Amino acid sequence: MGLDPLGLEFESFSVPEVTDELRQQTGPSYRLSTSTASGKMKIQSPSESSLSQVLDEAKALGDKVVLSRTDTSVVALALDLSKEGKTPVIVSDDYAVQNVAEALKLNYQSLATFGIRQKFNWVLYCPACFRKYPNGETQDCLVCGTRLKRKPVEKELAKQRSSS
Repeated sequence: MGLDPLGLEFESFSVPEVTDELRQQTGPSYRLSTSTASGKMKIQSPSESSLSQVLDEAKALGDKVVLSRTDTSVVALALDLSKEGKTPVIVSDDYAVQNVAEALKLNYQSLATFGIRQKFNWVLYCPACFRKYPNGETQDCLVCGTRLKRKPVEKELAKQRSSS
């Protein structure tokens, strides 16, 4: 959505994968490069332990198959910052990012959507043979080869961990 860190009155962070995802010579790429050059945005990689913790939580929730490496890194960096005593707010419209952040008790905020209302635990299942894959280790059924689908198995009201 092109959040502009230059207008923020607090420290902002991102991960190298976000930089890699942005197409060069676009508004968001210009905002990011200007923000990092001015010192308003810091680019930092998360620790391996936080990456592992985020992946474990995403696996337990069933969100691992839909989280990109970038998504995982963003949540893991927020976890690192939280461990340092900071109160990070993940800005993302991605519901899986918000779901994992909710489970890890991290603050998050949407830009263009309302954000999640419920935290879900997902299960992957085969629509052909109905075999279940609770931890999302594969995207195709190991029995019949059909592409797996997701469905929620547990829901609970999200705390809406937004700082606004």
